[in-house]
Parts: sequence; C-alpha cells; structure tokens
Amino acid sequence: MIVQATCESPSLNELIQELKNEFPDRYTFKLFGLGSQKSILVRKSAWVGVQITVHGNEIIIDGSFPNIISSSLMTLLTQSTIAPVQKWEELEKKISVFLKKKYNQ
Repeated sequence: MIVQATCESPSLNELIQELKNEFPDRYTFKLFGLGSQKSILVRKSAWVGVQITVHGNEIIIDGSFPNIISSSLMTLLTQSTIAPVQKWEELEKKISVFLKKKYNQ
C-alpha cells in the first residue's frame, strides 16, 4: 500500500515514534537496512509484519515476514508460497489508515 503524504514526510525516527504512540505494546518497531536506504520493520508476531519505506512524499507499506529467521524457516519448510498474506494485509491496512490520517491532511 502507498500513502501519499500531503504534508512533509516524516523521518524514519519520527515515524517510529508516531507508530509507538499510536500502537503502544502491540507491535515492535526497528530500523532495518544500510546507509540512506533504511526501512522500518513492524513486527506483530513471528510470522506477521510489515516493512515501511519512505520515498519522497510516498510512504510504502509492504507485508512481510518480520525477520530473516521466520523468512528463512518458511523457505526451508516449503517450496510453495504459503504465507500469512491475509494477516499481512490486515496489518498493512491498519497502519496505512493511521498514516493517512496523520500525513495526508
């Protein structure tokens, strides 16, 4: 999902703080990546998470495994694309609704 920010896009650290304020004790948040190409990983459970990336005035929210271990384990266990896609989409939607209210005014 893509959220178009009509006001100034937040820095990743500001975005983490806003998410922590809105969703206290439900999720974990951490920066991921190297150099200027960092993203935020939001973890709901061992299998459900999203990656948030800011590019200009776009905030991109993609469902994903929240860490390399769960991703690798799923790859080893199956060759098919069995993944908790519905749970990813629910989390994507929940976070995108909040970000739209906050940054698309």
